Amino acid sequence: MEKPILEAKDVYKIYDMGKVKVNALSGVSLKVYKGNFISIMGPSGSGKTTLLDVMSALLRPTMGDVLINGTGISTMDDNELAKVRGKTIGFIFQTFNLIPRMTALENVMLPLWFQGVSMADRKKRATEILEKVGLGERVDHKPSELSGGQRQRVAIARALAVDPDVIVADEPTGNLDSVSGEQILQLIDDLNKKEGKTVLMVTHERSIGKRAHEILHLKDGKIIKNETNGRKRK
Repeated sequence: MEKPILEAKDVYKIYDMGKVKVNALSGVSLKVYKGNFISIMGPSGSGKTTLLDVMSALLRPTMGDVLINGTGISTMDDNELAKVRGKTIGFIFQTFNLIPRMTALENVMLPLWFQGVSMADRKKRATEILEKVGLGERVDHKPSELSGGQRQRVAIARALAVDPDVIVADEPTGNLDSVSGEQILQLIDDLNKKEGKTVLMVTHERSIGKRAHEILHLKDGKIIKNETNGRKRK
């Protein structure tokens, strides 16, 4: 039987805001299989980003557990968690999160440095990926010298640098115009369809959510509906 690549088991995430406790997630269980493309939708404050962050091990759950390739993150120390996360998951953020003083090439090389890859191999791999996302002529440009769409392509290249199993994207087109946004979504589609990358994506737009195999609807920290979208994963 196929095992999920990511799994949440009765996960709670509670934020302590002084005298007030906020239940961002309340008993969420979810299985994500290789090749899935899942959109996470819901109103503001429903727990979308918290679910994404917990599933990708950026946050530890308050209760319950998240399993990455069958291993619970609650049993890992911070170093183990960072290592597993670094090899398994690539991150794409709405605000790009590029380092301003670094070139596109250096930004994409960075996660490979954390994985102990040699300088020569880092440069080769980063150059190849930037060419793949259409930025072969922009490798020496810094983020301030790139358009929003180009910066998001650098962010995608950085996410792909370590050849992760899973891509997590938090509103990846939120800061882009419609044309650039469509190009980025097509690139994410291709990563899923042609390369078999598993994708978890937060969006507030129905038209974007419909690109996925499944749409999870969140409200008050709970999955209230799991909608199958007709697309089939490989």
